[in-house]
Amino acid sequence: MSHLIHPSLRSFVALAQGGTLSSAGETVSRTPSAVSLQIAALEHRLGRKLFVRGARGMRLSDEGQALLRHAKVLLATAQAAEADLGTKALSGHVRFGMPQDFASSKLASTLQRYRRAHPGVGVTAVIERNATISTLARRGELDLALVISRRAPARATLSVERRSHWHARRGFEWHRPSPLPLVLLDGPCIYRDDALAALECAGIAWTVAFSTASVTAMWAADAAGVGVTARMDLGAPRAARQVDEDLGLPALRSTVLSVTRPDLRAAEPVKALEALVQAALGGLAEGGASRRGR
Repeated sequence: MSHLIHPSLRSFVALAQGGTLSSAGETVSRTPSAVSLQIAALEHRLGRKLFVRGARGMRLSDEGQALLRHAKVLLATAQAAEADLGTKALSGHVRFGMPQDFASSKLASTLQRYRRAHPGVGVTAVIERNATISTLARRGELDLALVISRRAPARATLSVERRSHWHARRGFEWHRPSPLPLVLLDGPCIYRDDALAALECAGIAWTVAFSTASVTAMWAADAAGVGVTARMDLGAPRAARQVDEDLGLPALRSTVLSVTRPDLRAAEPVKALEALVQAALGGLAEGGASRRGR
């Protein structure tokens, strides 16, 4: 964790993520009693109760949840600043994975920024379908991953809830009762499932006009006017516009975009990249709702 952040705030985040004083102490290299004193001092300064003590550990109060959202942003920004300063000559190798959706986004440029700051670290970037990235992360075959899911994964260090929308090219037309032409990724795909479920629930006829394993091909078909696709409101190309209201289509379920670190005791090169990815995600997800990760 960043040394630019006050120790009590670092302990607060560690306890919020770990749930117990012992796990928080391991994260910040303090004894459980020292963490407890820091939390008590922070609560005293703020005049707010940040945790509710229970038989299974400590959970955040409403005030604690509010503070955690801000604390994570502060921590990610401070870590990114330290990474930019390049105060440590890091070496090693990092395996980082992210969905194809963000291959051309600010998150991709983050890798170049990291390489400039830490030339001694080798990076293997795995850019695949979200289902593949999620599987590799669960198996521990990635050191750091960006994943899309229904809820924050157990090893998430930062999660942002995002709305999903229907996208089509400008001027796309569809008239009921003809089936709605869909452009979708092959299964398994959370957005494919959500799109079909929403249309079935709304009683709207549909047909899969184009199905592919490539996110790039999906957006190309969408831009060509083949049909409508469902996706998160981040990562969509400029040619795609949201048509939820224009076409009178049903609302889609939201998804969660998370930074996950399978090994909570990861080496410094991994933590340095994590800081940059979290900062980039915070910029991309402006307007989204931050959620607690572990």
